[in-house]
Amino acid sequence: MKFKIIISVMIFSLLPFGSAFSQDKSVQGEISLTGQYVGIEGERGGKAKFTEYRDLQENGGVYGRLQLNLDTEKYFMNLKAGDFGYDTFYYQLDGGRWGKFEVDLFYREIPHHITFDARTFWLGAGGDTLIGTPGPVSSWNTFDYSSERRQLGGGLKLNLIKPFFFDASYEREERYGTKPTGAAGDPTDSGNAALELPEPTHYLTNNLKFQTGYAKKPLYLSLNYFYSDFNNSNTVLNFSNPITGTSDLRSLPPDNTYHKGSLKGTLKLPWNTKFSTNVGFSRGRSETSAFPTALGPPTGRTEFKGKVRTLNYDAVLTSNPVRFLDVRVFYKFYKRDNQSDNPLGLIEGFLDYKTNNVGAEAGLRLPARLYLTGGYEYLKTKRDFHADPVDVLPHNADHKYFIDLKWSGSDVLDARVGYEKFKRDAKYQSPQTSAQLDRRYAYAEQDRDTLKAAIDLFPLENLNLGLEYRHRKIDYTDTHLGMKKEKRDEVSFNVDYAIGKMVKLFGNTDFGLIKFTPDLQRSGLNWSAEEKDKTYGYALGAEIYAIPNKLTFILKHHYLKSNGNVDMTIDPGLFAAAGIVGANNDVVDISKWDDYTLYGFKIKGIYNFTKCLSVSLGYGYQRFNYKDAQLDGYQFVLGGGAGSNGAYLTGAYKDQSYKAHLVFGGITFKF
Repeated sequence: MKFKIIISVMIFSLLPFGSAFSQDKSVQGEISLTGQYVGIEGERGGKAKFTEYRDLQENGGVYGRLQLNLDTEKYFMNLKAGDFGYDTFYYQLDGGRWGKFEVDLFYREIPHHITFDARTFWLGAGGDTLIGTPGPVSSWNTFDYSSERRQLGGGLKLNLIKPFFFDASYEREERYGTKPTGAAGDPTDSGNAALELPEPTHYLTNNLKFQTGYAKKPLYLSLNYFYSDFNNSNTVLNFSNPITGTSDLRSLPPDNTYHKGSLKGTLKLPWNTKFSTNVGFSRGRSETSAFPTALGPPTGRTEFKGKVRTLNYDAVLTSNPVRFLDVRVFYKFYKRDNQSDNPLGLIEGFLDYKTNNVGAEAGLRLPARLYLTGGYEYLKTKRDFHADPVDVLPHNADHKYFIDLKWSGSDVLDARVGYEKFKRDAKYQSPQTSAQLDRRYAYAEQDRDTLKAAIDLFPLENLNLGLEYRHRKIDYTDTHLGMKKEKRDEVSFNVDYAIGKMVKLFGNTDFGLIKFTPDLQRSGLNWSAEEKDKTYGYALGAEIYAIPNKLTFILKHHYLKSNGNVDMTIDPGLFAAAGIVGANNDVVDISKWDDYTLYGFKIKGIYNFTKCLSVSLGYGYQRFNYKDAQLDGYQFVLGGGAGSNGAYLTGAYKDQSYKAHLVFGGITFKF
């Protein structure tokens, strides 16, 4: 039924253009059908991972695609559509009269699969009420962590009365399904037993945009308005709590509305100079229920009303007064004012903040085909938790300096090198404890250096080579617990080579090393960790024109490996405090920290019977192997006791490894 409705909508969308294309016209298009068979080896989590954003039928399916372009001297129309009857169906239609008006319509579906056949002892997974008590895992109910997004909309652009213009567009998105979320089983218990809950998602969002203005040199003006309305069918998740034995609840995203207006303008001035400005405001409102306690029956219910206003304005001046000099100067202001209602005093503090951002940069063309750019930027951020003056975020003052040099003095070589220095100052409004500073490294004082260099080489007419290196190092200079250092090194290489008219070779490789060094504390005892993540990957491919313009073979292979580990150093007193006997710093390191290997290959042959008709046949293989210490020996129920908290899990992200075989063949007709 859904497929019939969609086809009907497309047909009626085309009707208004029928009379417009009665004159001489140019028609181009393409119709293709592809049959696929998919075989997946793996658990239900692996099958969901392989089809994460796709609708691939394991027993096979036929996928269609349509493209149509109609042009005349006055009118045009373009249509793209595909995956008819599947959860990835899409179509996009636009048309109009050249220089006068344009109309566009679109529809698309986007699935998202997380885990198939997850388990829970609760009844009602996917709804807003979960009831039940734990029993043997074998008796638990199964459900899918999966969701579907459906987006549709359209727009109208009018340029009938030049230099005035008008644009309007509308988009509607519906999202429904189930996703995992976490909750504390009993916040009053220091053990903090964990619960994994299936959270229902049934969202409806409507977005509306308007733009009108004037565009004629030297002046451009536009008035813009954006409205968004978000509706959640389930704003509270009720569930029976197996830890406390009582009814419990969890707040879900509330309904809200958002308005934003802005005025943008650009004025061209003498000396090849341009001045631009943007002034805008916004207002967001939401309403939801608030409760005086985190646990127990939902009593004492009251309405919480959220209200946030923002104001922004900026000005930019760019100039190229002489051939060898480019200049840009800017100023930006942003203010956020949280005016939400806090009737029960449940919220620790509402965040207000404002930023002032000013900067300048210049580009200078030097002899020997050198181009030098440099600049400075200053950003001041002032934050205010006006309901909580102690546990606050700091005020920040950011200084950024950068310089880049590009050389293009050879027809076979381009080279670029750049350096950036970033320094952040943090000023707290009151003395901070170590526990508070532990959570604030993203806002803390820091000293960051970034270096990048790249070379593009064209030694032969059909050979292109590229090499790039990136380095970043951050020192968090506050004397606090938490993140101390961060370091990243990345190298990438790519090549593209055509051997005459018969073969084209291409490939790339990337290597990355990330290191984090945090210091933490628990019960007054320190522990530290050195986290490392190495990533290496490459891709190779070839296009072989066995019979030019007739028979082509495409070969592709990719490989990606990530290896993470954590070297931990823990105060021996923490082992005793946790009741762990026999543990020491030689056995607490984590050797598998988000480790994975992804590789595969594809072979495809294309034969052109004529310029209009071609067929293809191919095979693809892909393997994904995921290992992580957090998921090894996965248990749906974790008992309490020394070194462990009680937990009830559902299997989200469990068993993500898979092997997949894909056999496909298709036919394409072009006209």
